[in-house]
Amino acid sequence: MKHWKPTPVLRRRFDFDRKGMPLLVWVLGLILVATFVEVWQATRVSEITLQIDRAEKALSQAEARQSYVESQLAATRTRPALAALARRIGMKPAEPEQTVIVPATYLAGAELPEGGGRTLVAFARRVGDFLVPSARARSRH
Repeated sequence: MKHWKPTPVLRRRFDFDRKGMPLLVWVLGLILVATFVEVWQATRVSEITLQIDRAEKALSQAEARQSYVESQLAATRTRPALAALARRIGMKPAEPEQTVIVPATYLAGAELPEGGGRTLVAFARRVGDFLVPSARARSRH
């Protein structure tokens, strides 16, 4: 079997085959790309600066609003403001017979000693714990 071999053809070289891009074109292209990158970066920096300015303005407005609301809250927490509010909703000061003194051990969540106190009081406490178990004060551990 005979193998086919291509026959070499001599051809004439043209000018565009011998020369690549001239150095001047490369330099001009590089200058154009560098200029484009510089303008793009300057535009991006300006855009980011505007975003920062908008964020700072929004922050200063939020801080001003917060200080205004805090001052309003402080004004409504004064004794005269609370007294006026209590009168408006119909509250009145507690009378001495309405005051109940609760032992500190009960408020702290500690168990009361079973032997202490009278039998009727201990029974009432057990009944109260059974009927309303969430009424007991719990410790904050």
